[in-house]
Amino acid sequence: MRRMGLKPFLCGAVLALLSAVAPGVGAEAGAPRFDHIYLIILENHDFDEALHSGASPFFEGLARAQGLATRYYGVTHPSLPNYLAMIGGDDFGVKDDGASCFASDLAPRQSCHAIAGESLVDQLEAAGLSFALYAQGLPAAGALTQAEPPYPQALYAQKHNPFAYFERIAKNPERLRRLKPLAAFAADLAGAAPNFVMIVPDQCHDGHGLSICRDPVELTRGYDDFLARTVNAIRTSANWTRNSAIVVLFDEGEFHSVADQKPEEGDENRIATVVVTQCGAPAVSDALLNHYALLATIEDGFGLPRLRKAAGAPTMMDLFARPCESEKKL
Repeated sequence: MRRMGLKPFLCGAVLALLSAVAPGVGAEAGAPRFDHIYLIILENHDFDEALHSGASPFFEGLARAQGLATRYYGVTHPSLPNYLAMIGGDDFGVKDDGASCFASDLAPRQSCHAIAGESLVDQLEAAGLSFALYAQGLPAAGALTQAEPPYPQALYAQKHNPFAYFERIAKNPERLRRLKPLAAFAADLAGAAPNFVMIVPDQCHDGHGLSICRDPVELTRGYDDFLARTVNAIRTSANWTRNSAIVVLFDEGEFHSVADQKPEEGDENRIATVVVTQCGAPAVSDALLNHYALLATIEDGFGLPRLRKAAGAPTMMDLFARPCESEKKL
């Protein structure tokens, strides 16, 4: 689905602005303490395409009724480094969607990526908090396969599972058990849901597409239906509290070369990001944000130190801590 070409200058300028915050910024004073954060990640749609196509009425309705970030950007292209940024605070110099070096089916001399450092998982567990990944199409809990079924029909793709690349997770059997097929989510949601949850649809339900599901309108309807089912399941569970939030975002926008960049689009790699809370009033943030800002906000809300580039990121807490309509009138 991605149109390849040279990354336009504008993307670099945006990233430079996002980094132009005093280094060493830590947790925001007075930040609320989260109970649960549910992160649902979709694929490869620009801001306007995601919100104005008319093919995703549920998502578009969430954007109007909840908290919408209008200047949120992916940190780079392609997918994998964006996912790594969400839980690691850096893209670690990754420039492709290569396999994890811990993949169970890694071929001899196959290029791969391994990250030895700390991630959000280390921080959560050190604070006595829990995490889980729920990936549609993952064949079994803890599976480190690169794709299922094999490409070109890979509904599950390891490049959308950042946990598999961190050595401290991939070599830890207990942590691996927390990387689960999506089917396990309903039972966990009915019990004690993890504090931090990442939900990854398969490539026919996240907007990405494969040879077996390539129609753009159907792909959009597919992720919208997935969102409706998943968001409604969370909001009707006992694990949906006043101090919980659902974040729906895309990993990156469509890759536009300089030649095919449309002047009216304005911003390369701008993506639609919506924060859903229990009774928060509708709100719009025009702050300049990216995946590092999201990680910083999650860390602040769980009382954790900020990792790497999240340390200097702006906060998104205004979208997470929105007052209820009744509170706004007081």
